[in-house]
Amino acid sequence: MSDILLSRRKIAARGGFSPNTLRNYAQRGIGPEFVQVANGKCIYSVAAFDAWLAQHKVGGSV
Repeated sequence: MSDILLSRRKIAARGGFSPNTLRNYAQRGIGPEFVQVANGKCIYSVAAFDAWLAQHKVGGSV
């Protein structure tokens, strides 16, 4: 089964970020992996984004 790919705007909404935050993360090399398509737009794998987000959790019960 293929992974679902979303635009930067949609993946940002999924994580509670602004698209500009993800753009800044990408420029700094600290954000989730993405694919830059021919028209210059970026698309993100939902599975890869969710994994990246899980790696950056802070707090919670022990």
